[in-house]
Amino acid sequence: MSLQQTAIRIVTFPFRALWFLILSANFLVVSAACILIAAFVGYALALTVSYLFFPAEWTRGLWEWAVNLYAQSALFKGATITFFVLLLLPILKLWPGKDLKADKGREREAMRINDDLIAARQRTQAQAKLRG
Repeated sequence: MSLQQTAIRIVTFPFRALWFLILSANFLVVSAACILIAAFVGYALALTVSYLFFPAEWTRGLWEWAVNLYAQSALFKGATITFFVLLLLPILKLWPGKDLKADKGREREAMRINDDLIAARQRTQAQAKLRG
């Protein structure tokens, strides 16, 4: 029994190690995404608080800090662009670029054609039953 358990441990160890590496990579990716979101939410809160409660010089200083960081750091620039693209995608999806009435009309026409095809198939099946 001990030899069997040892063999099972030897066979399963690489799979467990691979699974641990996959979980570690997922943790790092999710952590980075959460930190990115938390950083931008924190910055937005800092701007809001500075607009509401602090003097204009402090708010201007906060904006200048962000502008300088954006100009100097490619990572911050990429993170900013990524964050705002992800923030605006749901809005752009609902942007009035489509004609909703035309879309509904096309959908109704497709449903009508589909119903006609189903009815034609059922008719041919019924005729086939009557013949055979």
